[in-house]
Formats: sequence, structure tokens, C-alpha cells
Amino acid sequence: MFKVKVLRRYEVSSRFKLVTYLTSFIVGVSLFILFEVLLGANPYEVVDRLFVRPLTSYDDLRVSIRYAVPIGIIASGLLIVYRTGIYSIGAEGQMAVGAVFTAWAAYTLSLGSPTSVVVALLVGVLGGIIWGLLPATLKALLNVNEVLTTLMMNFIAYSLVDYLIYGPWRSPKSYGFPLTEPIPTVFTIPTYDGVPVINFLIFTLVVFLTYVVTKMSKLGFQIRAYGLNPSAAYASGMSFFKVVLLSFMISGALAGLAGALQLLSIHHRLGPKSWSVTEGLGYTAIVAAWISRLEPLAVIPASLLMGALVNGGLAIKAVLGQSEGVVNLMNGMILLSIVAAEFFINYRLVIRFR
Repeated sequence: MFKVKVLRRYEVSSRFKLVTYLTSFIVGVSLFILFEVLLGANPYEVVDRLFVRPLTSYDDLRVSIRYAVPIGIIASGLLIVYRTGIYSIGAEGQMAVGAVFTAWAAYTLSLGSPTSVVVALLVGVLGGIIWGLLPATLKALLNVNEVLTTLMMNFIAYSLVDYLIYGPWRSPKSYGFPLTEPIPTVFTIPTYDGVPVINFLIFTLVVFLTYVVTKMSKLGFQIRAYGLNPSAAYASGMSFFKVVLLSFMISGALAGLAGALQLLSIHHRLGPKSWSVTEGLGYTAIVAAWISRLEPLAVIPASLLMGALVNGGLAIKAVLGQSEGVVNLMNGMILLSIVAAEFFINYRLVIRFR
């Protein structure tokens, strides 16, 4: 007979946290590799496709950076929401709606070249904010579970995109495919040798501003207070409605910005899920936010890592002929391992045998 007790850790060193996170990440990836082996894949080829080529080959590195930029921008917004103790998973829908708003601006506005891009990006940001306001309001006023509302808003956003590409925005020149017309050239953001340099510069600026907000502003202090002890924060006079609304608006704005950048620099048109602007990166950004331990500066390496894993996962699909669910399974295993790391950092298990 044995008895298991869960005891709280009150003092945890930075070294222990680092070792725990690295160990958990390695365990999560190892489980995925083991799953691939059970499917008949070569483990050396899986490791090469996931970790080596996406970060060492120049051609693959360009693709990894392309994925890392929207992942990092969205993760920068999500960590602000998560610091309040609110777990939004609606970045995918906010990203899609941001792309829809940006496409509308590109199809309807006629402006000068620099002004066109700036206005289209701002309209995309507005779309992300609007899509995040409904779950934010329900959470702030009625304490409705944000996981359910944000998840449902994602599917509504998918349906909105489908309606547009199969209906009023469908291009007559797409040979029957549900695609919109390409956006006008004046609204496109150039890439350099396949690398979205401008997008990456915007990403670094977003990370810096996120750091300022979370570490040096009154709002950042209130967000940390609610995340650590909501009752004490409320008793001290802090507005729960204000904190929830502003954190959701920042997160939605950055998700909408990521969708706008994807449309203007990479995709240039809206399409069905196979060619979708979001590419599932709104969900991947959740993993990146937790890998960074909700620290703004750590988002840069975390997003680069997740961008490489997304690139490697797509290569595994193409080379090994596996389904799209394999990439989602990998992200899920890594996220579960990070959650497990959080548990072992805050608690310890004591097993006593009789």
C-alpha cells in the first residue's frame, strides 16, 4: 500500500524552473517521435525534419521565420490575457476576421501606396478587436466561461470566411475554386528572398511594446494582480471589467494584425481551409505563449521554435504521407507537457509506502 500527497512549493529557483520546462518539452517531443515510430516512420528522419532542417537549411529557415512571425505576434497578445488568469483560445477566429476586414479595405479603398498598407493593417486590427469584444464583455459582466465563447467565435469566423469565398467575394477567374480576387498590388507588403522582413520588424516592435505594457505600465500591474489574486485585486479597487476588456482588446488587436500581415504579404487572397490565411497558427500561438512562460521577450525564441516545428510538421506530412492531424497531435503533446511542467514547478508529489 502507498499514499500520495500533493504539497505546494513556496520557493522555486530559476534553475529548477528551466530544467523542468526543458525536461517536459523533451518528454513531449519524445512521445511524439515514439508515436511516429509506432506508425512506421524512421525516428532519425523525424528528428531531422522537425528540428535540424527547419533551423539549419536556408530554404527551410525562411519558411520557419514566415510561420514564426504571426505565431509570435499572436502569442504576445495571448500572454497578456493569460496573465489575468483568463484562458482565451479565440486568436484563430480573431486572426481570420482581421484578414477579412483587411481584404475589405483592399477591395474598396483607393489610397496611395504607403497609406494603403497602413490603413489596411489598422482595419485588420479593428476586426480583431471587434471579434474579441463579445467574449470579453460576457466574461467581464456575466463571468461567462471564456473558453467556450472564444471557441465558438472561432467557428463563426470560419463560417464567415466560407460565406464570402463561396458567395459574394468569389472570383469568377478562379476556375471553380472558392477563392477571392487577389488584393491590389498597392496593398501588398513585399518579402525579400521569401523572408517577410517587414513583418519580422513589426513582430520585434510588438514584443517590445508588450514588454513595456506588462512590466512598466499601470495596466500591466493590474493584470498581474488579478492573475495572482483576483479577490485581493478587486478588494483594492481595481476594475475587473476594465482589465478584462483591455487585455482582450490588446490580444484581439494583435491577432487581427497577424491576419492582416498574412494576407498582405503571404497569401494575397482569401481561400478555404486548405489555403486559409490563418493556417491554424492561432492555435499554435497558444503553445508558444506557454513555452515562453508568459514572458514577452521569451516569445521570440519560443515562436521561432514553434515556427520550425510547424514547418517540420508539414514536411513530415509531405514526405511520410501523413494526415494534418499529426501536426495537431504534436502541438497537443507539447502543450500538455508544458502544462505538466507548470504543475511540477508549483507542486511536488510525496509518495509514502506502508
